[in-house]
Amino acid sequence: MPFLKRVFSACLFLCILLAGPQGCASRIKLAVAGSFVQDVALATARHDDIDLAAQAAPTYLLLLEGLLGDHPNNQTLLIATAQAYMGYGALVESENPDRARSLYRRAKIYGLRALSQKRKIAPLLNAPFSEFSRISEHLKTGDVELVFWTASSWGSWISANIGSMGALAELPKVILLMEWVLQQDESIQFGSPHLFLGVFHAALPPALGGKPDRALFHFNRALEISQDHLLMPRVLMARYYARQIFDRQLYESLLQEVLILPIDTVPELTLQNVAAQRQARQLLKETDDFF
Repeated sequence: MPFLKRVFSACLFLCILLAGPQGCASRIKLAVAGSFVQDVALATARHDDIDLAAQAAPTYLLLLEGLLGDHPNNQTLLIATAQAYMGYGALVESENPDRARSLYRRAKIYGLRALSQKRKIAPLLNAPFSEFSRISEHLKTGDVELVFWTASSWGSWISANIGSMGALAELPKVILLMEWVLQQDESIQFGSPHLFLGVFHAALPPALGGKPDRALFHFNRALEISQDHLLMPRVLMARYYARQIFDRQLYESLLQEVLILPIDTVPELTLQNVAAQRQARQLLKETDDFF
């Protein structure tokens, strides 16, 4: 494979110059394993069998944990591990919420570890919000992916622990990070920052600070950006916004659309879209419970 040959050649050259034999072996191992990790992640994202993906996930997670044992501060590996734990949590959450909480906790840990590799940011992560809010001073445009996945994993953990005042107290930090991402690149992950903020503004009733109008703006923008390639915006809009404003017609129409739209216009979104369709079917069964 030409790509792997180039990786080996580049690693070997750099190792001879910089690291010696022991460092060389470590770098080659990480380069080859990193390529394998990407291949597995891509194959999983393109699969249409949720149960198979869920069964395979633990092995993939152990592989990532093993790589982190040798490279504990590798930012790319830390984010990949946070993504994997977050994805696995989403697959099992409906059937095993307790396990999902544990998985999201690990996703949050790895996401924050990745972000803390930036030396000036690390002291701010556990600081009061008044200090944390200065974090944007130390972020650059190239940090968008890092901040997005850190905020996503952190937010997933909060969502799974919504009954905890301690978890909710961390929400303003996550919102600040996601709003920063939105300002830098609203289209990242098919408009996912809009989706995140749409859920946030819709999940709370107006009496507690919820903003349905703001939620509607973010959901509509997510739909515009995703262009029907990603089905989850409709699911989350139905679950959080349509329920909040007691609009049964909107609720049912959004979920029915999810069931008839194609799942693989973008192959890398296939698994996410199959999961969205599964959630849509379940939410439709629950219609009479909410309206």
